[in-house]
Amino acid sequence: MLEVFAPNEVAASVPDIDLDALSELGIRGLLLDVDNTLVSWGGSQMSDPVSRWVRRANESFSLCLVSNSVRGKRMRKLADEIGIPGIAVWGMGRKPFRGGVLKALSQTGTSPEETAMVGDQLLTDVAAGNRCGLYTIWVQKISAREFPVTRLNRIIEAYYARRLRRAGLMPEEPPQAGGDR
Repeated sequence: MLEVFAPNEVAASVPDIDLDALSELGIRGLLLDVDNTLVSWGGSQMSDPVSRWVRRANESFSLCLVSNSVRGKRMRKLADEIGIPGIAVWGMGRKPFRGGVLKALSQTGTSPEETAMVGDQLLTDVAAGNRCGLYTIWVQKISAREFPVTRLNRIIEAYYARRLRRAGLMPEEPPQAGGDR
């Protein structure tokens, strides 16, 4: 059970993810969480470093945004600006369930074995990616501001992160990210 929350990789921020290393692993598709991964919670603008990383990733990988949102309006706007597909999921399709990830895989045209899921939450992003057989990357959240339920999830997440470290299932923690994510 604990393994479902274990990321394959930990990064301080999205721009700290090594795209060349992912390519060497055979990764061709990237599923990207939105809130507190690419933009601050409720935000709509990526920082310059995140924007540069996404543009570079879009040159070599098939990308898709995956967001747990009822309407997905902000996510769709961001996806349109980047020029990639986006999946807004709620109900039983939301992360950590498999539905949204499977829809996103159909958008990228990649198999689970050649796709990575990038997100800031172990309980949703990493768990959904692992449940679907993806390579998972856990990034530190961009902002302290979060959806109220997410704040409660962070308490559980911290517990699981400690257990994963003690069990040797958590990759090394990266240095703190810079302030301009």
